[in-house]
Amino acid sequence: MSLSFASILQFHRERYPAMQPQDFGKLAYQSEFGPEHLVSDRTAVQQALFREWETLAPDVCAPAPDPLGNGLSRFHLDYRLGTASTVPLLADLVLRTAAAHHGSADGLARRLDALSPLPIPGMAGWVAAYRAQGCPPPRHSEAFRAAYRPHYRLLRTSYAGYFPALLSVQRLTQSGRPAIVAVDGRCGSGKTGFARLLQELFPCRVVHMDDFYLPFDQRPPDWAEQPAGNMDLSRFREEVLVPLRAGGSAIYRPYSCQTGQMLAPETLAPAPLTIVEGSYSLHPSLSGFYDLRLFLTCSGEAQARRLQAREGAHYAAFQERWIPFEERYFQRYRVASGSDMMLDTSAFFL
Repeated sequence: MSLSFASILQFHRERYPAMQPQDFGKLAYQSEFGPEHLVSDRTAVQQALFREWETLAPDVCAPAPDPLGNGLSRFHLDYRLGTASTVPLLADLVLRTAAAHHGSADGLARRLDALSPLPIPGMAGWVAAYRAQGCPPPRHSEAFRAAYRPHYRLLRTSYAGYFPALLSVQRLTQSGRPAIVAVDGRCGSGKTGFARLLQELFPCRVVHMDDFYLPFDQRPPDWAEQPAGNMDLSRFREEVLVPLRAGGSAIYRPYSCQTGQMLAPETLAPAPLTIVEGSYSLHPSLSGFYDLRLFLTCSGEAQARRLQAREGAHYAAFQERWIPFEERYFQRYRVASGSDMMLDTSAFFL
């Protein structure tokens, strides 16, 4: 924890040179406890957000989220986002963050230990006095407030990073017509988890591209040389996208990679929002059916770490075969640049 938190402290020292000892203390407290001490109920969170948004300057753009460590970030409020639809979404994310994140006195103590050696005038004395007070939630210093006029909320880093995409999806749900969103991207970038989050936040259903692999006996001999040669894209298009785009129901049989068999038919009744999740969902033969095309990516280091944890002994197959196969698809069709929005999730789940 100390090395990671030390890098967080250095980041804030460089971005906010006017920080005082109590601002570092607030950073330590927020990194450990998140927003739990600020949250009462959804109505109160929304009302506070609306009030604060009314004080924001319309000509000031909010900076990028600030990492706090421990999977948390400060998400800065932007005047342009203070709408009647945006505030409830942000309030939901704040409440979700508070419900899922719980710190401890020992964790705060370790972070305070990391503060004392900092070459900040008065730091060691402030930490000692703060501990003697019982470590209550600190406030920002007047110097920090005057220099930076902070307006932010604490969110899980993934929520803060996903927010532009979540806002775009929310707008689709309010359009009054059925919408289809595609979530493509590199394996290990978090596509399935992001689709699950969308399903938790909005009334929608998720269709997985994994259900549309071609059975091995139906693949052409050179399938491994063709980008998406292992996918039954025509079946997915005709059984799912065409009827949903027309406002009807879709009936399809998922393919099981584990058994190599087609499963029982599933029916998708008309719904306001459908999420199509998985690699190859943005293949050129499909992209015209979507209202929003999202591409998730991550660094090679993050991808390797996640896949090793997820796949265990099967990781070698991804490294040697599936990742290169997927990359050929991305390059051949310029999938990332052709998307409506690209999200780098490398730092979302540290």
